[in-house]
Order: sequence, then structure tokens, then C-alpha cells
Amino acid sequence: LDAKTPSEILRHADSAMFYAKAQGRNTYEYFTKEMKHDVSKRLALEEQLYSALDKNEFEVYYQAKIDISTNKIMGAEALLRWNNSVLGYISPVDFIPIAEQTGFIVPLGEYVLQEALKMTAFWHQKYDSTFHIAVNLSPRQLRHSGLLNFIEKTMQETNISSKYLELEVTEGMLMGGHKYIIDTLNDLSQKGISISMDDFGTGYSSLSYLQDYPFSVLKIDRNFITGMMDNAGNRELVQAIIAMAHGLKLEVVAEGVETQEQFNYLKQLGCDYAQGYLFSKPLTADAMSILLKSAI
Repeated sequence: LDAKTPSEILRHADSAMFYAKAQGRNTYEYFTKEMKHDVSKRLALEEQLYSALDKNEFEVYYQAKIDISTNKIMGAEALLRWNNSVLGYISPVDFIPIAEQTGFIVPLGEYVLQEALKMTAFWHQKYDSTFHIAVNLSPRQLRHSGLLNFIEKTMQETNISSKYLELEVTEGMLMGGHKYIIDTLNDLSQKGISISMDDFGTGYSSLSYLQDYPFSVLKIDRNFITGMMDNAGNRELVQAIIAMAHGLKLEVVAEGVETQEQFNYLKQLGCDYAQGYLFSKPLTADAMSILLKSAI
């Protein structure tokens, strides 16, 4: 028996409908106990999410990016972490989709950008005046009419030039070819902000995206890098991606670099930048400051 009351049946039907929508159109799902658990978890996360910013539960971490030709830190990617007073540490894999679906990703994204640019200004003054920061953009942020004004305002407040800011988008966000996405990315690019295609190779990998949108950076997904030294096919793909990107005048970042062997091979291929545990795990702002100080 799936339910004992009409209201319970309706709740379960809503759960099944939510799952069906997540799978795409023209499908259906049967309600299961696992589904009930997942929905309860989602509701608990959503309930905590709305007050988390006011409670200062979010923190921006930074993972260093290395210039392969010089072995020096050239910048970092800003990564959001959430440690909730009730639920404990919550993975971005769990809370980012909920924030996107509810629209909470907009104020959350603004928080990340403000913190990242504020710390970049500090690091420019203390350690490295050429330090670059990369910040992820979500689909809903790209649709938000106030995005460009907010970015410009925050750069002015922190006195950060647009040439030190990189905004990362994924291939999946480009699939619809919506005019507002093209217009927004073009506007950002014309302001001097670098646009990066994140996780290249995991989605649809349409080469037309690299020509139709104003990309200046391409990030090779960690899945290719992780198996690169044990898989000749992966090595060939990485080599081809780097050659293609350079042919299109794009800089290349390899994600998930964990071994010296991987790093040496990427250097041999002429890859521009590397990011991964070989150099640093994601760090708090204070820990990143220590790393930059030690690199002087």
C-alpha cells in the first residue's frame, strides 16, 4: 500500500511527477520508497538553503591554477562550500541543482562573485598583481537581467580589471542556442571578461559552440586527464583537443591533474594551464593566501 490518506497519495504523486520531469518530457515514473527518501532530503535541504546566506554558512574555497610553462600559480577557480548547522557538510552536487531550480542560485552566485573578487583584490595587493580568478555561471544566472550590471558594479567596488576575471559556462547551457545567452556572453566578452567552456568533452561537444560563442578558454574535463596515461585513446583525445583549441586561439586548462606524469605529458603537448590535487586541493581564502605567500 503506497498511501493511507488522499493527501498522502497526492504527495507521492507529486514526488513521482517531479522525478518524471527530471527525466525529460513524455515519460512517467512510479512512486517508490527511495523516491520518498530523496524528496524528504530535498525538502530538508531546500528549507535550510534559504537562511544559509543570512547565517553565513557558505564559504568560498579556491583551487590554484598553474601556468605549465613556468610552474607558477597564475590564478584560481572559486568553489562554493556549505556547512549547515543542522545537516552538516552538504556537497555542491546536492545543493547547487536545488538552488538553480528555486532561483536561489542568483543571490548565491552574487555572493561567490563578491567574495572571489574581494579576495582577488587582496591578493593583487599582497602577493601577485596578475592573479586571475575564475567563477562559474549557472543557466539561471545567465537569464538574470541584472547579471551584467552586478558584475560591472562588483568589479568597480573591488577595483578589479575585467582582464583578471574568467567566467565558466558548461556545454549543456548552450544547447538551446537561445539569443539571450549569446547576447549576454557577447556583452561580457566585450567588457574584456574571459569566457571559458567548462568540462569540455563530457557533454555534446559541438565544435560549433567554440565558433558561435566568444570563448577564450577551454577546460578539458578531469575524466580525460585521470585516465590519460593508462589509455592511449584518452591521450589522443587530449592531444587533439589542445591542438584544436590552439588552432582557434583558445587557451587550454587541464582539470584534475594529480600526477607528475600527467603534468609532464600536458607540458609536452603545449597545454597552457593545469588544475588539480598535484598542486593543491580547494583551499580556504586564508590557506590560499599562505600558498601564494610561499610562492613569492
